[in-house]
Amino acid sequence: MDFTDNSQKAITDSGRNVAIVTDSVAQVPAEVVRQLDITVIPFTVSIDGQLYLDGIDLAPQELYRRMRLENVMPTTTAASLGQYQQAFEACLHAGAQAVLYVSLSSKLSSGYSTACHAAKMVQKEFPDRIVEVLDSQLATISQGFVAIATARAAAQGKPLAKVRQAAKEAKQRVGFAATLETLEYLARGGRIGKAAYMLGSLIKINPILSIKEGEVMPVRQVRGENNALQAIVDYVAHRVEGNRLLYLSIMEADAPEQAARLQELALQQLQPTEFFHTEFTPVMGVHTGPGLIGLGYYYE
Repeated sequence: MDFTDNSQKAITDSGRNVAIVTDSVAQVPAEVVRQLDITVIPFTVSIDGQLYLDGIDLAPQELYRRMRLENVMPTTTAASLGQYQQAFEACLHAGAQAVLYVSLSSKLSSGYSTACHAAKMVQKEFPDRIVEVLDSQLATISQGFVAIATARAAAQGKPLAKVRQAAKEAKQRVGFAATLETLEYLARGGRIGKAAYMLGSLIKINPILSIKEGEVMPVRQVRGENNALQAIVDYVAHRVEGNRLLYLSIMEADAPEQAARLQELALQQLQPTEFFHTEFTPVMGVHTGPGLIGLGYYYE
């Protein structure tokens, strides 16, 4: 999976049997979206009653700046039924015989169920076509890696069954590990108790978060930022041990200095095949707050 490879561009431009759709939470880099003709449906971020489309009306760095300086508490919503329906219909009108939507984990959002409903509606309009929704059970760039692998299979002209299989195989080879600058935003959102927040802040606990069975959860706790960055690298190293190819992505929410240090550690200790940088999706960043730093990975 070479993210800068243009070898499939001619196939992409000439049309395909299966169109790939995902959402903005997947953080697929814009260049890859263009190369592989992936349709990205934006989720919505609300700040003081003002609605913004994720990645379109609101840049991640702007959101995190406002969270730091203005103490705003944004909320998020998945795409609407109409947005899903419009996206699926556009793919079919463009000539696709099938649509496969790689969804954010159904345990993290209502988007999956809404997309399933939209798929059924569009299927009735196009009875000779197929619209499927795949629960990635993932989020952030780990979901994005699945969408990319799926889109590459589609760009090669593979039928829906093979494209679906590519997605399921990729799900087993992706993940992420991340840590937070502060537990404050988890406490505000009720995701941890006040006592846990106060104790964690007092002794400077840095939880290492990952995703398991569709839910984000702590996999380790360390003290201090330097230990947290090393713990992220150690976690990924354990997960990808013995594999031939490794693709990594820095995830950061307004934490450029920490991102640079994590990148240095990852390049030295993991020696990835390819490495790139993504800003952490605002849809999840509103719950974790600015300062999150992590690594997403895909291995073969």
